[in-house]
Amino acid sequence: MQRPLGVNFVIGVGILIVVGVVLFWATWFLAPESIQARSPDAPDYQIYVSFEQAFILADCWIVISLLIGIVGLWRMRDWGFLFALLAGGGGIFLALMDLLYDLQHGMFVPLTSEAATELIIVLLTLSLTPLSIYLLWRHRRMFIK
Repeated sequence: MQRPLGVNFVIGVGILIVVGVVLFWATWFLAPESIQARSPDAPDYQIYVSFEQAFILADCWIVISLLIGIVGLWRMRDWGFLFALLAGGGGIFLALMDLLYDLQHGMFVPLTSEAATELIIVLLTLSLTPLSIYLLWRHRRMFIK
């Protein structure tokens, strides 16, 4: 069975997200000054770091479920559809949590390059994830029999 273009798009987005999450956390710990939206001398730095690091386990869940989903979608298996949807729901939830924190704590003012990176991550997640879920749902009959 040939994979539809929409499913291939979801696989590609999933790969980009997996790579992006791994690169984000590698950068967070190896070169934090290049990615953290708060400097160590900011009064709320510890709160910011604690909040961001609370995402590690949830991001691991998304990466694992995405990897399972990607393999399953590639092989056109129903479990791939399930895990891709689970990752999508988790991604939307985490992006909304991140966006709300950022807005409540003025993370985008002033808009530094690090804050712009954060904003781009949130906006890409909140646009590509629902699009991916929609594309999967359009092809659900190929997976749910």
